[in-house]
Amino acid sequence: MYVAPDQWFEMCEALSGPLQRGFMLNRALQVCLLLSLGGCGEGQGVASGGEPKHVILVSLDTTRADRLAPWGGDPSRSPALAALARESVVFVDASSPSPTTLAAHTSMMTGRPARSHGTPRNGFMVHPDNLTLAEVLGGAGFQTLGVIGSFALESLFGLDQGFARYDEDFGLEYKPGLYDQNQRRARDVTASALELVDASLGQDPERGLFLFAHYFDPHAPYDPPDWALREVGLEAGDRADLTELAEAVMDQQHAAAGVRLGPRWVFSNGLRPELLDGASGEPSARGGRLSSLYDAEIVSLDRELGALLDGLEERGVLEEALLVVTGDHGETFWEHGDFWNHGLALYQTTMHVPLMIRFPRGVHGGARVQDPVSTLDLFPTICQLLKLPTPEGLEGVDLAPSWTGGALPPRALISEATQPVGELERGQAWPNALKAKAVRQGPWKFILTPYLGNRQELYDLSADPGERRNLLLDPDVESLERASLLRGALQRWTERHEPLPSEFNSAQSDAVLERLEALGYVGEDD
Repeated sequence: MYVAPDQWFEMCEALSGPLQRGFMLNRALQVCLLLSLGGCGEGQGVASGGEPKHVILVSLDTTRADRLAPWGGDPSRSPALAALARESVVFVDASSPSPTTLAAHTSMMTGRPARSHGTPRNGFMVHPDNLTLAEVLGGAGFQTLGVIGSFALESLFGLDQGFARYDEDFGLEYKPGLYDQNQRRARDVTASALELVDASLGQDPERGLFLFAHYFDPHAPYDPPDWALREVGLEAGDRADLTELAEAVMDQQHAAAGVRLGPRWVFSNGLRPELLDGASGEPSARGGRLSSLYDAEIVSLDRELGALLDGLEERGVLEEALLVVTGDHGETFWEHGDFWNHGLALYQTTMHVPLMIRFPRGVHGGARVQDPVSTLDLFPTICQLLKLPTPEGLEGVDLAPSWTGGALPPRALISEATQPVGELERGQAWPNALKAKAVRQGPWKFILTPYLGNRQELYDLSADPGERRNLLLDPDVESLERASLLRGALQRWTERHEPLPSEFNSAQSDAVLERLEALGYVGEDD
């Protein structure tokens, strides 16, 4: 609900009574005080002073940056993104703090890593004490609209916090072996997003919009439309269900280590060292076709993203909007031992995500930022661009200096894996405590995996972007010193965080648990 500035004080006063206010007082006071400090309300921080009137945040789920034109992909397969890149600031080296959908999106919406916001992986609840981007923008006068493409972000998990309208009307229902969760195709996300925009503009055309649109198509299974299949040289009707993808995992496992464990086993038990060490980086016989099916999903997604942008332009929204296009995580195919997975490991195939920002009328278009950045940076950057006060406790930074000739502060970027699940999580104050962690500083990347005996890896991404040569297998003095420094940064980061409490949503129906289990996000006893 939009609250005019002269109502904020009355709201805060009304909420200052007995304990029934607990959470609501905390939430209202956070937003009230934040906005009063910045002097922002209706007509301020939205359209006055040259700030963007609208904010559009588009998330591309399970989308590898290297398959998109701005990051080296085939331009013919993502022409809408290629065109958008020419009008945008493109971040060449953006990372996600978490390789799973709910944790990564909660970080986008809070500017905090999972170890702070408290949502370790899919199926857990987003703690209501988190202050979200939607709440801040809603309090500043924006109409807050969300359209999601998958069950993982359903409102029952709490990510709808701050959205006045949150569209989760899925067209594809869960089917064992085929659709691993309720979801909808890109064309339906685009249609629903434009319908929400039309309804909001019809209700109050002068107010700014905050639109969050979440596209899910590149996620398994691979079931692209026939026209997209033809675009990548495949026959109509081709697709790969979850059973075939499980067989592809076992093919790669057998080639790497002579075992056929399957995806469910590693989801629950984790990766073996021989899988990580034995991965050749070469596809199995079926891997090339599966990769083409994934590309066909990208082709379809790109067309619908283009349709969304065209629709926003026709409505006069795009040219007054700050548009952010990013992703939550990628997907490893055959490159590393976490075959056809996201969640188990933290290699660039999974952690490198697309990120571009388009300003109204394409200002700064064509700029390329080489510095490593994070999706944690989106919240503070959007606040600064709208001249809204930035909440305390955010771990990202304002990215504006990176495209205006300045420099970003030196920092370490931390990420945590979200799998395996089950026994490894039991008895841990933080469910991800024993899972892989990565520290990124400049071109150097250090990976520590506690459940594998504190296995350590160090890569120089400038010389080895595919992370094929672990410098700690035959280390020189520089590598040992670098690893020690990065491990120390990881230790200090871990010690200063205390995650907000979160519980797995075990009160939901059996269908909820079945969908999550099909994805490998739930252990047998969760």
